[in-house]
Amino acid sequence: MTAESPSPKLAVLVPPLITFVSVCGLLLLASIYDQLPVKAPECRLNSTFGVPCPTCGGTRALQALTEGRWGQAFQFNPLVVVGIFTSVIWLALGIRSYYRGDKPAQIAEQNQRLKRAGGVLLVLLIINWFYLIIFLE
Repeated sequence: MTAESPSPKLAVLVPPLITFVSVCGLLLLASIYDQLPVKAPECRLNSTFGVPCPTCGGTRALQALTEGRWGQAFQFNPLVVVGIFTSVIWLALGIRSYYRGDKPAQIAEQNQRLKRAGGVLLVLLIINWFYLIIFLE
């Protein structure tokens, strides 16, 4: 008996669904963060050099989002808010592709998409880091 692979139709939905579930898990964790017995360590870059790291403010942004303070969440770390909205959009596009019966792109095209996405993410991280250096208190 051989294991069946998931249908190509379902394969377009798996990555965005995993990402969305992960984001929901992070939001759930942020909502109970103050009750956890263990806290995240202090940012070494910030404590050593006085410069925030590219992810500084991320936990506070997630906490603010769970409390409905959207503007404050964006002030803490804009890229976190953009990432959450992007995961929702990606899930919506994945659901649309699933119902349209789209098949996953070929491996070469997937690799090109990953390279483009990685480049965009790197640029966004750099822009976000500059924002944090200038505005994060």
